[in-house]
Amino acid sequence: MNDAKTIGLFIKELRSEKYYTQGRLAQLLNISDRTVSKYECGRGIPDIDILLKLSEIFEVSINEILNGRRFTDLKKKVTPVL
Repeated sequence: MNDAKTIGLFIKELRSEKYYTQGRLAQLLNISDRTVSKYECGRGIPDIDILLKLSEIFEVSINEILNGRRFTDLKKKVTPVL
């Protein structure tokens, strides 16, 4: 798991990709926009309930959020055995 700053930057990146404001993401998560800002600035890490919702909204795993990066690039490099 990475530090709160890395996690926050990744959440901000995911939010920006969806063109969501902090306020819109806060509505979807049923939290305040100040809490979203706190996460994105690295002043806190979302609890498991929020991580699950973030995972669903952004279509990434909780592990990806906690590591601050997507793992999909790794999956593309694996060649299936036939």
